[in-house]
Amino acid sequence: MGLRSTLCPESCALPCFALLPQWYTTAVDYWDKQEASVNGVLGGYGHLTTADVRDSRAFLQKAYGTPLAEAEAGKRRLVALDCGAGVGRVSEQLLLHHFQEVDLVEPSAHLLDTARKSLGGRGKHGWPRGHKAVNFYQAGIEQHHPEPGRYDVVWLQWAALYLTDEDLIAFLQRSAAALKPGGVLFVKENVCERGFIVDSSDASVTRHACRRPSMAASPCCAACC
Repeated sequence: MGLRSTLCPESCALPCFALLPQWYTTAVDYWDKQEASVNGVLGGYGHLTTADVRDSRAFLQKAYGTPLAEAEAGKRRLVALDCGAGVGRVSEQLLLHHFQEVDLVEPSAHLLDTARKSLGGRGKHGWPRGHKAVNFYQAGIEQHHPEPGRYDVVWLQWAALYLTDEDLIAFLQRSAAALKPGGVLFVKENVCERGFIVDSSDASVTRHACRRPSMAASPCCAACC
């Protein structure tokens, strides 16, 4: 199936094919065919990673600055979960600079294998001593059940658009349960000006900001669109 994007008005429900089993296999098949690199996971816009990480770091510092400072001073250890981690771009360039442990979850085997190889080398990334990627889970976010109470931060970037509304709400609820007291779920996602846009080539849905499933599903959620 070729590229097909459909703009739907706000009154529409998500298309019925978003509820079919192949909705998720289409997305995985798409990413299995992409280059396992930063440029590949950013759709040919790899040069934007510096600006993206810069803004994400500012977002993280603004919402979670005190715990980060305590960890940097050696007063606490922080653990993060990178959701839809791809080749480990966000883990490598952002999370592992601030968190002692990072787990990654990603459904595409060849992207996750690249992340495992890239993040496995110690001392070459400029992270603080002792920071490491610990667990590499090959699973779709809709299937993943994070360990309850393990994480200080759950980072969900450019991955919520692959979930149906129902599965996204369920994952937000599981993520809330996976947070330690005072933990934060970060959601960084694209939005559209009205309605929602369905791209059947990679089985994604870009939602209007007002259409996002209620963040009440997670009481400790910081959203950036």
